[in-house]
Parts: sequence; C-alpha cells; structure tokens
Amino acid sequence: VAPAQRPPSCRLSSEMPPRSRSRSRSKGRDEKKKDAPERSGEQEIVSVAIKQLPADIRERLEKLFEEGLLKEGDLDLRSITVFASLNEGLQARVMNHMEGERIYVANARSKSGFLIATCDKAKTGCLDARGLGAIDPWRTALVAMATPKQKMVDLQPERDWIDKYEEGKAIKIKVNVGDKKGEVDGKDTVEMELPLSETSAVVKEKLVSLGIKTLPANRMKLHQEPCGFLKDRFSFAYYNLEDGVTLTLSARKRAGTRFRADHTVMPKRPRTQQAPGEAPPAAPAPA
Repeated sequence: VAPAQRPPSCRLSSEMPPRSRSRSRSKGRDEKKKDAPERSGEQEIVSVAIKQLPADIRERLEKLFEEGLLKEGDLDLRSITVFASLNEGLQARVMNHMEGERIYVANARSKSGFLIATCDKAKTGCLDARGLGAIDPWRTALVAMATPKQKMVDLQPERDWIDKYEEGKAIKIKVNVGDKKGEVDGKDTVEMELPLSETSAVVKEKLVSLGIKTLPANRMKLHQEPCGFLKDRFSFAYYNLEDGVTLTLSARKRAGTRFRADHTVMPKRPRTQQAPGEAPPAAPAPA
C-alpha cells in the first residue's frame, strides 16, 4: 500500500520560510536616510536666502527662531522667496503681524503657508484696517468705473474720402486759438484753406507765421471733435475732415508725475493735542 501523501497546500505551507519583517523596516529607514541630505541641502539654501534679507528684517526673523516660535525646517525656500519679493515697508508689516499674532503662528499647521498667506494679505492691504502702504484691491475697478469710455468713430478710408471731395480740393479750416488771440490781432478764430492731403503740421506752421510766438509748433496740439487730437503723420482725409471744420489749439504739457505719493510709508497723523510741556499757541491779536 502506497503511503498517504500530504495535500499540496500543506506541503507548500510547510516549505515557505517564515516572513521577515526586518526588510520593510530597514527600507523605511533607508528612505529617511536618503531624504535627510536633501532636506539639509534645502535648509542651507533657505538660510542663505534669509541672510540676504535687509538687516533689520533678518534680525527680527532670526529672533523668532531663537525664541522657539519657528524651528529649522518650518520655512521652505518658496515662502522665503515670496517674502523677499516684497518691498521693505511690506516686509516690516508682515513681521509686525507675525510678532503680534504669535499664537496663530505657533498653531499654524504649515509655517511656510502662514508666511505666504500673510504676504498675500500685505499685498492687498488686509493686514492693516485702513490698507495704508499696500495695494488697494478696489483701486483698479474704481478707476475703470470713473474713467469715461472712449467713443468709437467709424472713419471712411482715406482714398475714398479724397475721391469724395475731388483730388486736390482745398477745405476751409477754422482754428480756435483761445488765449493766444492777442498774438493774432485779437481774433478768436483763424481761418485757412488747405487740401485734404495736408496734415496738422502745416496748420501749426501757419499759426506760427501768423504771429503766435509764445507757443512753438512742437508744443501745439490741435483737437477736433469727435476724432480727438490730430497727429502730424495723418492727413486731413484720414480723419474725414469736412469743409468748415473747427480745430481747437492747446499747449502740450510735460508728461509724467513730478511728485508721486509713497504709499509704503504710514502717513503722519494730524496733531490734535499739545505735547507735554508745550506752550499753547498765542491767541490772535484783536483787530
């Protein structure tokens, strides 16, 4: 009688070696060891980026690390880059917010995310109640609403307009000289006839030849409604000017802003009380 054989399942289970759990544990340790150099390298870059901040801002940020509010590895390179992209005024506001809201910084799940969110709030003026020293998020919309919409004018092609008035035909042009009438014999308007192929530069030269000396030709501007200011490179036919058109003379002023308000500096509050020891202002003498 042949000996009884064991079922295949029993034979396989008896031949399998016991499972070792040391491999999975060692694998996790190896991955942590591989990630450690990468993290240390990133922290070195972060420390270099912090050292490149302005001196007072850097000292205040390093003080948070010394106090234990921030620890090494809490801030990544992206958060420091966003913080460094702000001007010094907004950087100071971000530091004031972080120093004043320590409880929120300490309990933040991500210190880097908290810093980035604070920088975004500083850009939109949400860190301070009045939004001083930051970008007004509604300014663009309000300016767009207050700016009048430009009128669109449908002009005929220049060649078609010349054919309409015949080739070389002159049109009568009236120029309102405004406050320059004293230089043209006291006349409010000056009349001239020019062909449609000419430009506004010829009108300016004629005004100078008629006696306007205080306003040179390069500073003259000619306005026509509804086309606006005429450019010297375009002819009268380009603007579809008709016979008897009226132009208004004005002076070209220097472009740009001479004084620009610095919104990064907190404006000084008006003095409503006297300083201690300061004498009261003298009363005005009776008339």
